[in-house]
Amino acid sequence: FEGMSDIKGVSVGMLRQVKEDTGEADIRKVVKKTYFNAVSFTKGVMNKMKAGEKVNMKKAKRVIESLVDMLLHQEELLIGMTAIKDYDDYTYHHSVNVSILSVALGQRIGIPKNSLLDLGIVSLFHDIGKTEVPPEVLNKTTPFTEEEWKTIKKHPLWGVRAIMKMKRLDPVSIRSAIVAFEHHIHSDHTGYPVRKKPSELDLFSKIVSIADQYDGMTSSRVYSRVPMPPDKALSLMAERAENQLDPILLKFFINMVGVYPTGSLVMLDTKELGLVYSGNLALPERPKVLVIVNPKGKRIQPYIVDLAEKIDTVHYKRSILKTLDPNKYRINLAEYLL
Repeated sequence: FEGMSDIKGVSVGMLRQVKEDTGEADIRKVVKKTYFNAVSFTKGVMNKMKAGEKVNMKKAKRVIESLVDMLLHQEELLIGMTAIKDYDDYTYHHSVNVSILSVALGQRIGIPKNSLLDLGIVSLFHDIGKTEVPPEVLNKTTPFTEEEWKTIKKHPLWGVRAIMKMKRLDPVSIRSAIVAFEHHIHSDHTGYPVRKKPSELDLFSKIVSIADQYDGMTSSRVYSRVPMPPDKALSLMAERAENQLDPILLKFFINMVGVYPTGSLVMLDTKELGLVYSGNLALPERPKVLVIVNPKGKRIQPYIVDLAEKIDTVHYKRSILKTLDPNKYRINLAEYLL
């Protein structure tokens, strides 16, 4: 201690992440690992439930904790992961995507971290009732019959039952059951299940409903193989805001995912085609774009352009002309965004 005798005091600054010099490629790897760990966990939970085994919430809390921590530091990258849809494992990816989008929206409206952890768990289990939907119905490649829709519409009730069978009931489990029950009930009390005495929906249910609709519409599902472009999905949700969704929460959500959400295929005024790579909070209409097709219409080695870049004080180098449907151009988002 003699060497420290001249030290009058020690200043303590804010905690910083250990790897300050981590490159973007390394950060993306960590985000990707966190995301796929959550998908793997969800798959395991659902398989356990199908087998009639008990599920321990402790591991769920650890998985969600890592997602929430990642969202607090790398929100844009983690939201970007939800743009990469996996048709074969739709149910598991959808559960994780809804959890990420719900927590991110919760963060935007000022929900404290402890409650964000609860929201993450609650949203992860919103579709748990689908484990009881017969596989031949859930994985059907043609439109549902009226009878099959009746079966699908039972999954909120089955979700409540599945959650109530977990190892122990606590406030988070009970709220999970509420959201599992309410996430398809609309603001105007239409939707399903039908209730005899409609009451105000839980805040978490309103949040999950928005995330659930957005991810569902922009995903390729078994019974809907062609996903909707993100901007079209947001536009349709805005039309539904009056009756189905909470309009104030939806405004926050649209602001969060951006005018051009990550993964949107856009045509630039330079005739280049690119995928929206990351947003721009100051100028939402000027994100960073990963150019994948040159002005001559040829696929190229991708490069990133910043649409906020100017030629002079007034004119921008590039601007978005319109959004396109990546399915028509057979573009695999995962190939570029991962």
